[in-house]
Amino acid sequence: MSVVKVREKYQVTIPQDVRQEIPCEVGEYVRVAVEDNHIVIYPMVLEEKFSDAEIALLEKALQASNNQGKRMGAQEFRKYLEKI
Repeated sequence: MSVVKVREKYQVTIPQDVRQEIPCEVGEYVRVAVEDNHIVIYPMVLEEKFSDAEIALLEKALQASNNQGKRMGAQEFRKYLEKI
């Protein structure tokens, strides 16, 4: 067990020995909870919102809408994605 100091703005540093045991990198998010009067930090895995295939479809739809010179509403856009 490591001991760390609570710093200004209530910040703490995750000690190296703890970091080596969990999947957490700089810039990633963690969830902080209180359980039985203990502070618990959980690493989070955030999933990408769109797959590569979905991004390709969105780019294709954007190009098509730009070529038509009009904006699509949400429902029209869904129908368009179903067509392509």
